[in-house]
This record gives sequence, C-alpha cells and structure tokens, in this order.
Amino acid sequence: MPSEIVPPMYKMLLEEMQWAIEDQEPYQFTHYLIVSKAYCEVESRLDVEDSGPKKKKSKAGKGEPETFYFHPEDEVLQKHALGSGSFDYTKQGDEGASDAKRAFQDLGIKPQGHMILLEAGKFEGAVQAVEQYLSGG
Repeated sequence: MPSEIVPPMYKMLLEEMQWAIEDQEPYQFTHYLIVSKAYCEVESRLDVEDSGPKKKKSKAGKGEPETFYFHPEDEVLQKHALGSGSFDYTKQGDEGASDAKRAFQDLGIKPQGHMILLEAGKFEGAVQAVEQYLSGG
C-alpha cells in the first residue's frame, strides 16, 4: 500500500470511531494495538559455510538484533508507543530463505511480526506525526 494513503486512512478510522462514540456504541478504547511486519538482519548461512570450520563466538558481544520496518509509518508510531515488541512467525521460511533476500548486501533478512501499543489519548497525535513525516515536513 502506498504510504501516501496511510494518513487519510488513519484519519478516517479516528472519524469513524468518534461517530460510533457519539452513537453510544462501545468504542471507548483505552489502548490501540497495531500489528505490523518488520524484519531483522541475520548472518548469511552461505558465508558461514564458506568460512570453513566454525569458531565459537562470545555471546557477550551480541545485543538484541535491530528491528527494521517495512512500513515507514511504523517508525513514527514507535516513537509515540507505550510499548512494542517483535515476535517470530510460527511458520518460518526455508533455511535458505534469508539468503535469497540478501541481494547486494552481506546479511540476509528475517521477517517478523511487530506490535506497537499506543494509549488512546496519544493516538491522534501519533496520526498527525505520521502525516507530517510522510508529507516530508
């Protein structure tokens, strides 16, 4: 979906929820959970196989893998979030799938699910920030 239509869609959602509240429908939410798709970079299995015998790596130098977003608005929503987290999909691709997605780079990518939790009172401000970010302002 083109990023240009994301802000209007969120604005329409806010309007429709406001209309539902005015009609006394049960739309008084305290939080919103946005489920999206993200990815992290993983070491290529091809590079490991080519390097010969495996060496033990210290886990002390390893931190949490960095999360990258498929959708640019998720990065903005993340800044307004109460909390967030990534999760692995229950059905993973083949072992070589990450290598197939590594064109022109050293690392492969591993798709993951990503959740962003927003407080209801901050949702409208987050939508405005998304609109400003995507309009280049």
